[in-house]
Amino acid sequence: MSNMVKWSELNADVLQSILERLSIINYLKARSVCKNWRVVCKQISSIQDKFPWIIIFPRRRPKSSTCQVFNPQEGKLYTLRNLGNDFSTHQCIATSGSWLLMLDLRSNLYVLNVFTRERIDLPPLESHQGRLQVNRLQNNTFTFMINQSSAPGRNVLNRTKAVLWVDEKTKGYLVVWSIGLSYIMYTKNGIDFWREIPIKEGPENLHGCQDIVYKDNNLYILTGLNRIRILDCSQELPRALVDNVDDDPFRDDQRRRGKIGVTVSGEVLIVKNRLKQVFNILKMNSDGTSWDEVESLGEESWITDLGVTVPGVDGSRPNSIYYRDRSLYCGDLSVQVLEMILEVDKNGHARWFIPSLREL
Repeated sequence: MSNMVKWSELNADVLQSILERLSIINYLKARSVCKNWRVVCKQISSIQDKFPWIIIFPRRRPKSSTCQVFNPQEGKLYTLRNLGNDFSTHQCIATSGSWLLMLDLRSNLYVLNVFTRERIDLPPLESHQGRLQVNRLQNNTFTFMINQSSAPGRNVLNRTKAVLWVDEKTKGYLVVWSIGLSYIMYTKNGIDFWREIPIKEGPENLHGCQDIVYKDNNLYILTGLNRIRILDCSQELPRALVDNVDDDPFRDDQRRRGKIGVTVSGEVLIVKNRLKQVFNILKMNSDGTSWDEVESLGEESWITDLGVTVPGVDGSRPNSIYYRDRSLYCGDLSVQVLEMILEVDKNGHARWFIPSLREL
């Protein structure tokens, strides 16, 4: 009589210990093995790959319901399927875990989890309430008008910055989107329209938006004047905090443009970089009035597409910056070298994201 144990009858505690260590892709395969494995998977609250992946929308992509993701740790490329009609032609403009903020060919915004296929359709742009007038034309393009000045929709939409936050447990969400450099609006669960965040009026005094980051109910904005504005988003209408930073870190080099980030402990960072040259990282000082040069991020890595740092884990690169300027790079701060991780064809696009999965 054989003493071999069938994989489907593996001890539940042992199986759970194994499943919790798998990558997202292998975990998805494992939970489809058999009924018993699926039951054990439901006992695992969430799976998160701490190492950043890349989602890719290649050049000249045909209309399909697929996209590709690349795991640099494994050096493997995976194809995700059944993501919706023409998904491959849509533009990804922000991520939160495995949730993507997508702009389709009809200029509609939606949020999609690429692993569970859950979808949240966002309010139409023409539902916006504020000074901006949004008009949808018959060909599903837009014109934007403010202060009697108008611009074609695609010209504006191609110059956007956005942040997405999704609560994995409740599916509550927040989307903040800048239109060009001069207008910011937001929507969230429970609101069926877009709402303006004032940028040139009142205490916010934002003066445009070069980059935005969201962390722990706070919205961090790098303004057109290279200042930092911090808005509290815990209330219905975002309001500016008093500890905004007026010091301009670019005053001696106006040609440079930066990206902002927030560390695990809540410190505000800004990076000044020209690709293939040394990059500089600055940190807001304890008084919130000026910037100090950062020589090391310690055991943390900064994923600039997400705007936040993450703790170093096995296989990741501590004291590094994951950067995107069409192609994808990783830079080691200790040696000040940018290494290309993935080259993206002209007219294609890709971005860093950190896969996560919560069992339903």
